[in-house]
Amino acid sequence: MTIKSVGSWMLRFPSDRVRAERADEMFELIGVTLEDTSGKTGTGWSFTSDHGGGEAIKALLDVVLLPCVTGREARDVEAVNDMLFHRTHRLGHGIASMAIAAIDIAMWDLRARAGGVSLARALGQVRDRVPCYGSGKASPTLPIGELAELAGEYARAGFEAVKIRIGREPARDIARLAAVREAVGPDIRILCDANERLDLPTALWLGRQLPELGVFWLEEPLLSQDLAGYQRLRATLPLAIAMGEHVHSRRDFVPYMRDGAVDVVQPDLCFVGGITETMRIGHMADSFGLALAPHFMTPLHVHIAAALPRASYVEYYPFMDDLLTHGLVLEAGMLRVPDRPGHGVAFTAEAWRSYRVA
Repeated sequence: MTIKSVGSWMLRFPSDRVRAERADEMFELIGVTLEDTSGKTGTGWSFTSDHGGGEAIKALLDVVLLPCVTGREARDVEAVNDMLFHRTHRLGHGIASMAIAAIDIAMWDLRARAGGVSLARALGQVRDRVPCYGSGKASPTLPIGELAELAGEYARAGFEAVKIRIGREPARDIARLAAVREAVGPDIRILCDANERLDLPTALWLGRQLPELGVFWLEEPLLSQDLAGYQRLRATLPLAIAMGEHVHSRRDFVPYMRDGAVDVVQPDLCFVGGITETMRIGHMADSFGLALAPHFMTPLHVHIAAALPRASYVEYYPFMDDLLTHGLVLEAGMLRVPDRPGHGVAFTAEAWRSYRVA
């Protein structure tokens, strides 16, 4: 299982209107393909959205990181992850963690495929279905009526929770959420994501009104670096505080878990350095008695949640379903864990033909 060849690639494709915050919003997948001496391959990727930056991640992969992987044993995923972390430590996190993630995911895929098991099984699978919430059809630019109708579609499809983006115009958010509540009925959990748009006084003002609408959590109201602000919100507001999408390592999560700043921990495996680091964060959250709800990238997080019994939700955000040969299977608001070898994600020939840029 020695890695004999490595390569990188990038797909760039448009967001759609019900997700995007502007008409020209794009997604970029920055990927890695590894091949071992037996001919087996593994694929991984990171992503950017809205502001681009994929070329910078790909350059770091090509020039610095991928040369370190050739000749390594594919089963040594954790050791390679730690080596790459220390090699890039002085560069800071962010882009380095995103580049490491693509390699880590590819190595886990190769390791699982070589063993003939799914990624979930390789990680220690404990369940074959995981709860999820409907997300990605809640652009803050949508008219209230359309937002409510799309949320209602998720409810009718069997989802027990839906996520709505707020914070762009806080004064209008209560009316938008009231329309969503009417559309989904009294029993569906509403999750609110402010995408780091609020200051502390506005988050307190808005957060005090959300419980009246049955909102279950308030996600990313403040910049992710504002530990004191999150502590204040969690101590003051009568609903769960969720965050973590923009936290880039398990070490950076420590003060939020330890110092009472979060209820729902939301790592994004593409931002924290891959599957290896996300599993570590999941075990940390469990140790603190906190909920885990990985952010975005549903086809990979479904495997992680299957191996972490305290994972409360996976975000069902079908932003790249049209690019894949196999979609995920939904059953009454639950995701069935794929059992194909590796992570089971494969891109269609049309996706490669239409969207590959490098």
